[in-house]
Amino acid sequence: MTARHCDIAILGGGLAGGLVALALRRARPDLALLVIEQGASLGGNHVWSFFGSDVGKAGRELLDGLTVAAWPEYTVRFPSFQRRLKTSYYSITSERFDAVLRAELDAASVLTGLRALACSTTNVTLSDGTRVEAGAVIDARGIRNLGHLTGGWQKFVGQRLRLAKPHGLDTPLVKDATVEQHDGYRFIYCLPFSPNEIFIEDTYYSDSAALDVPTLTARIADYAKVRGWQIVEVLTEEH
Repeated sequence: MTARHCDIAILGGGLAGGLVALALRRARPDLALLVIEQGASLGGNHVWSFFGSDVGKAGRELLDGLTVAAWPEYTVRFPSFQRRLKTSYYSITSERFDAVLRAELDAASVLTGLRALACSTTNVTLSDGTRVEAGAVIDARGIRNLGHLTGGWQKFVGQRLRLAKPHGLDTPLVKDATVEQHDGYRFIYCLPFSPNEIFIEDTYYSDSAALDVPTLTARIADYAKVRGWQIVEVLTEEH
């Protein structure tokens, strides 16, 4: 059995675990960190977005370098109303997230492709048999064992698309609820990353966790067609 030692081990290299690692590295560069992610890359396959009013100065400094797009305004559409709101909006992609973290953390501080089989406050056993001894373990793998909770789901399929011609949007369409309603409250979400590139997400607030990916991807294609957008290529897909 191989043994590794560090000051702080972080389980999960997603948004939460990655930001914890980034904050620790910038605040305490003397600490030996180890981020353990079962996927091949940090951050998985996602687009994360936030309003400028969501994040204060300290948080904005932490996110410096992670954002790939910023807009001064955004739009919402409902069947009887449409508004353009003067609040800034920002997006982060997994690709940028992975690149920034790997640039700021040394290679020895990142382990990908390995799953944590067991952990305590000071040690972790990995899927390849490695035992990690740490001064502290931070479990950022997400919420599990939800049987004691009740609530709803936000579920979605999103595609980053390259179009044949410019889409014409100059702000994010954060919510287009003019679409036909299915399976709870449904809306479309659009991020204009460049004149010919757009992210479209079909999303729901639903009582059910069931996600019909082929149906939602077909509805994304239908939405693009209605808007007059000809899809040339699906660049990424997430759900």
